[in-house]
Amino acid sequence: MPRKAPKSRRTQAERRSTTQAAILSASLQILIEDGYARFSASRVAARAGVSRGAQEHYFPTKNDLIAAATRHAMREAVEHARLLARTATPSEDPIGKFLVDSEHFFFRPTFRAMVEIMIAARSDRALAKVVNPIVQDARDVLNGIWTDTLDAAGYPRDSAQQFIEITHYLLRGLFLVSTWLPYKVDRPAIIEAWRKLAPTALRLDRPKARRGRAPALRARSAVA
Repeated sequence: MPRKAPKSRRTQAERRSTTQAAILSASLQILIEDGYARFSASRVAARAGVSRGAQEHYFPTKNDLIAAATRHAMREAVEHARLLARTATPSEDPIGKFLVDSEHFFFRPTFRAMVEIMIAARSDRALAKVVNPIVQDARDVLNGIWTDTLDAAGYPRDSAQQFIEITHYLLRGLFLVSTWLPYKVDRPAIIEAWRKLAPTALRLDRPKARRGRAPALRARSAVA
């Protein structure tokens, strides 16, 4: 007869994964809805439907919980970017794919949770020491994904890197204005205007003799 122990271990692993996912999802929802000021481990446990003991088994401290939620959110963002980048070819508008991914990152509810965490980290050195490297590492990976994608489409790498950074500054500003300031923002119109300017911005570093030509395709770089 086949041994049953491996099945039992798999079931335990699945149960552990489900519990952790529920805790991390509850953490992000509380940050989105109520902000960091009203965030507590006890509220997370209640929202996730688990005991405090179960929660503390996986995330012993509040900062452990915040770090895990941050890592979870950024991992999802990287997976989304990789999925879009894999289908971004010159004929399928890699610039458009990048803008779709960027808008998804900065305007999904999870980004509001990330903003709450980063504002709290500004005055909490222990929290900053934990979450800042997670966010920076993920941002480096995300930027690298799209730099490689635009590079493979034939755009100058330096211009691609600059375009990515400017786009993100633009969208962070749009998020802050549309979320907390009393202004009406036509986000689709602004992003569309930026999309139309993108090809020009991406060719700023090209030698003059090459301007006006279709970008030559390069081999896609490996994405870490």
